[in-house]
Amino acid sequence: MKEVSKSYCRVPFDSITVTPTGRMQMCCEAQWTALLSTEKTSIKDLDSIDNWFNSDYLNNVRKSMLEGKLLPECVTCYKNEKLYDRSVRTAINKEYFAKNNNTTEYSIKKVDFKLGNKCNLKCKMCFPYASSELWKEWKALGWNSKEKDPNKDTSWKYYDGYFKEDYAWPKNKTNMDKIKEVAVKSKLIHVTGGEPTLNPEFFDLLRHCIDTGVAKNIMLDVTTNATKIHPKFFDMVRQFKKLDLIISMDGIDKTYEYVRYPAVYNTVYKNILKYNAFVKTLNKDSTLRFNFVLQMWNIHSTIDVIKTLTPLAVNETQVPVMIEVLNDPRFMHWDILPEWYIKKIVANIHKEKQANHPELIRYGIFAFAEKLTAYKERDATELKKQLLEFTTIQDKHRRINLKDYIPDLEYFFR
Repeated sequence: MKEVSKSYCRVPFDSITVTPTGRMQMCCEAQWTALLSTEKTSIKDLDSIDNWFNSDYLNNVRKSMLEGKLLPECVTCYKNEKLYDRSVRTAINKEYFAKNNNTTEYSIKKVDFKLGNKCNLKCKMCFPYASSELWKEWKALGWNSKEKDPNKDTSWKYYDGYFKEDYAWPKNKTNMDKIKEVAVKSKLIHVTGGEPTLNPEFFDLLRHCIDTGVAKNIMLDVTTNATKIHPKFFDMVRQFKKLDLIISMDGIDKTYEYVRYPAVYNTVYKNILKYNAFVKTLNKDSTLRFNFVLQMWNIHSTIDVIKTLTPLAVNETQVPVMIEVLNDPRFMHWDILPEWYIKKIVANIHKEKQANHPELIRYGIFAFAEKLTAYKERDATELKKQLLEFTTIQDKHRRINLKDYIPDLEYFFR
């Protein structure tokens, strides 16, 4: 790979990101900073998305990266590079410089859209920012303010006041016209949520790309929770150049149902089999893989997830199950668990390493083991207190009990 500055990232040179609130962001990993308050970031206030891409803010970001200056927006990647020697930034750079050498060229080639926060799940570690159902729950519990937000120590990631944003912005035709204008000129469209397959504007965007004759030139990345399969989905996505389908799975069986409440695991598993069969009918460049968010709720089942889902991936020969470590909310990070519990997990990893697993499953187990090398026992008293308060209130509201889902963790709340 070409030698570049220590802070260089290809993303602001060829990509744009639209968040669930309709605000522009440098990328999906970028932290919200005060610098953004000096720019028009809301899609409704911009004449076009090109104006954002050529804004003073992004021009300064690109200049700083070329000069090797570290940026506060990029701390997530810096942290992962320090812990694991890799990040989204390094992966994107590696992919780009495998075929290119130009560090200064910039034009929009990739678009990352989150078309509002409409979602049918209330995932344990998620925020109202990314789930309309959690927004309703936060409101019902009186958590919908900066002062009452149980994640207030981490909500700065999304900026204060995200409760008050207009998540229905995609319903405005003018806003979606701006999205369509940039989408048809792109080489890759990445859509996440909320849950995109519940969103009529997602299918309207796909239809626009098809009707204008550009779909065959566009790679489509879609992240879904696989709780439903829209009747239009298969027919529409097969008209794109290729499909990369990512299914979010944070457990199996009852652990899955607790973390990704109120999804039903057996229903989702059946849908995964249907998605698997469909992707196999597409060209060999299309893929199906899984995303797993490692956290205190599911660390005990990680190996089972790897063994269950890896065989269901399609045309993915490197990372069929991508393991991402949950950083926010901090009180759900896996390292708040006691040392003896982590040692039990590590012992199981060692046992599984000796087993005669297929190569890709072995890779997943080793990748999981690598995540745990960052463990340091710490005083988690305050984090545990936050977790206990949050979980007690939320589970009571949902009328569920942890022991019915993950009895292994019941001791932690005594």
